[in-house]
Amino acid sequence: MGRRRLFWQLFPAFVAITTLSLIAVSALTAHVVRTSFRDRAVTDMRRDVGEIGLDFEAWFPAAAPPAARDAACRDLSRRLGARLTVIAPDGTVLGDSDGDSAALENHAGRAEVRAALAGRPSNAIRESRTVGHELIYHAEPVVRGGETVAVVRLAVSAVFVDAELAAIRERIALSALAVALLAAAVSLWISRRLSRPLEQLRHSAELYAAGDLEHRLPPAETREIDQLAEAMNAMAAQLDERIRAAERQRDELEAVFAGMVEGVLLIDARQRIVSLNQAGADLLGVPCEGAAGRTVPEALRHAALQRFIERTAGEAAAAACEADLELPGADGGTVHLRVHGVRLERPGEPPRTLVVMHDVTRMRKLENVRQEFVANVSHELKTPVTSIKGFVETLRDGALDHPADARRFLDIVARQADRLQAIIEDLLCLSRLEQGTGQTSREMGVYPVAGVLAAAVQTCQPHADARGTLLAVACEPVVRAHLDPPLLEQALVNLIENAIKYNEEGTRVTVSAREEGDVVHIVVADNGRGIEARHLPRLFERFYRVDRARSRQEGGTGLGLAIVKHIALFHGGEVDVRSTPGGGSEFTLTLPSRPAAVRPG
Repeated sequence: MGRRRLFWQLFPAFVAITTLSLIAVSALTAHVVRTSFRDRAVTDMRRDVGEIGLDFEAWFPAAAPPAARDAACRDLSRRLGARLTVIAPDGTVLGDSDGDSAALENHAGRAEVRAALAGRPSNAIRESRTVGHELIYHAEPVVRGGETVAVVRLAVSAVFVDAELAAIRERIALSALAVALLAAAVSLWISRRLSRPLEQLRHSAELYAAGDLEHRLPPAETREIDQLAEAMNAMAAQLDERIRAAERQRDELEAVFAGMVEGVLLIDARQRIVSLNQAGADLLGVPCEGAAGRTVPEALRHAALQRFIERTAGEAAAAACEADLELPGADGGTVHLRVHGVRLERPGEPPRTLVVMHDVTRMRKLENVRQEFVANVSHELKTPVTSIKGFVETLRDGALDHPADARRFLDIVARQADRLQAIIEDLLCLSRLEQGTGQTSREMGVYPVAGVLAAAVQTCQPHADARGTLLAVACEPVVRAHLDPPLLEQALVNLIENAIKYNEEGTRVTVSAREEGDVVHIVVADNGRGIEARHLPRLFERFYRVDRARSRQEGGTGLGLAIVKHIALFHGGEVDVRSTPGGGSEFTLTLPSRPAAVRPG
């Protein structure tokens, strides 16, 4: 059943209460008036009967005939305005104002007459068989010498009393109607006055529920409603502040969640994804948008990760799980993940599973590079050390007694020591470059590039002449870059020396520079044998050699190109290579032309 509005509960109730009260008051008033009228009629008749009783013998002589007594009754009836009947002690009617007394029946059986004959004045209300309508009777005895000689009875028609009462009832009804209308108007005003502020409170509560917490209730005339309005205004202000604080916290959490480099995955008890940040989507190779609401097998097609999630969901609350997973990457490689999982439980809510994924692919690669580097360093150092140790033992075993062999062995030891020193110096140079200190005693600055190119070519010219290699420089004097000249010269010397060492005699090597926008491109190009494409991605790694036998034969340390790469990074630039077998090679150093673009280390 629908609930009625407060107005329709108050107003009809007020009207009903007022109407019932008026009806009850009107009925009570009519009854009181009717009783009062009848009591007054009885009182008047008692007075009149008493007066008649005083002069009874004068009005009704004992020897008077019935007709005379009836005439006397009629005369008194006209004067008194009431029917008069005189009754003998035996009930015989001695005289009557409205009829022939001789024709009337004996009245000894009338109640009021019996009481009067017994010596008690009495009243009665009943329909008279003589006149045919209801009468109010009052009878009293006439006592002489201690004996009742007659009963005098007066009767007043109740019709006249009811007529007067009807007129009074009409006035009462009109008055009650006027009062009812006035009460209805007052009830309407009171009901509206009570319901209108409550309607405003309801409307304001709906606005608050809809999110309009800036709305405020106006002051009310009623103290209680005004206090309620103030409480609701204070509640809205507090809710607004708390919601704003919650929104700020939510935005901050979302910003942190979105900005995390770790992948975060939250899964509900039904194995559906609740949330996935962008880092997690990138690691798993799935779109971040639309992931929420999908099941784990549907969204994440990684069996190892699914098994880890199921294992974590089966653990006790707050018990952390860890695992190392390998997932296929988007580029065809392998993504190494360190995965941490925990089951989250809150009272009254289904458990959830939180998975945090750390991308350790680069760490694994660096570990592999470190291991390979250690192995390469050990191998590179082992060769000259073994050679030096072997020839030293040979000399100790008697080769010193043969001067020619001893000198040859010492020359070999010296060459191996020089090679060992070169490897150590290159390693120290790489270490300083990786730490961002370089190998220079001068400040970085903007210098002409042509002078650095000319110095590098001049350093390499004797070796080029010995190999029959032609060196050329092509650079405009206006080309300038933000650089460290000794470091850049070292990088160019390494590139030029490689071009001389690892190509046939008669090769042409060109060193050029050009400025494009905010960068300067320095190119060392040759028309030699070139490099196969499979070697190009690893060419700048430490100790990586295209032709190991020839590299050692030429005296290389295997660190030259790695040093070139780190010098380029030290300047905030980069190095690149393009080469085709039989078509020569082209190494390009790209450096910033202004200091703002520098990113040391």
